[in-house]
Amino acid sequence: METNTKDFLKLKKKISELNSHKLFEEGENFTHRELKIFMEYHVYAVWDFMSIVKALQNTICPSRYPWMPSKYTKNGIAHLINEIVFSEESDVDENGNYFSHFDLYLCAMNDVGADSSKILKFVKDFDKQEESLTEPPKESFEFIENTFNCIKSKKLPNIAAIFTYGRETTIPEMFTKILNKIDKNDKKYTNLRLYINRHIEVDSSRHGPLSLELFNFTCNNDQKIFDEAISFAIKAIESRINLWDGVYKKIRDLD
Repeated sequence: METNTKDFLKLKKKISELNSHKLFEEGENFTHRELKIFMEYHVYAVWDFMSIVKALQNTICPSRYPWMPSKYTKNGIAHLINEIVFSEESDVDENGNYFSHFDLYLCAMNDVGADSSKILKFVKDFDKQEESLTEPPKESFEFIENTFNCIKSKKLPNIAAIFTYGRETTIPEMFTKILNKIDKNDKKYTNLRLYINRHIEVDSSRHGPLSLELFNFTCNNDQKIFDEAISFAIKAIESRINLWDGVYKKIRDLD
């Protein structure tokens, strides 16, 4: 199977474009107002990540009985997904406080006075009528829409692709750039720095490399499967770039 395809090279180019986004250019830190805007857009991506993980879990290590062993319980893939669910859904800090990373992000939003009411309403109303889903910023909604279009394909390689290339292997560099724009001395940002550092540490050292194994395994050395999955990964990166474009424009409009 050819992996260094034209589309894969396009994906790498898009990731490079994402990681050099003008929103995170070196210079002054985000102001308080700018950081509030960033978080009010980004929180939707924080939430929809868990739906990607749960979609993977439902296929790889579902909660059902009687339990049956599978190929995933023998090759470490089930271990990876359970480990990520464990850390994302039930993390614990040095004081023994338990939290999901989504809840941690909401705490960080509240610390800086960002509006968390819209994302909470969105999550509550998600399975209701379409008119309930008008609260998010346009780019945040498009980001989630792209994610769920992939999940609805019900094809494990496609979901693994947006998980691997849209999140786990891309987040460390992207989040490092975000962290560098946040005042490290301001105590209001403690929870936000904790959230970001958690992902930089675990994704770069463990989850990123393991997610690549997951993706490669799900493609089953099949060129057609690989090519379709990479096309979904490209869309995931493009939707992230579009999200940052929306944040950048909103911040520029403050001037």
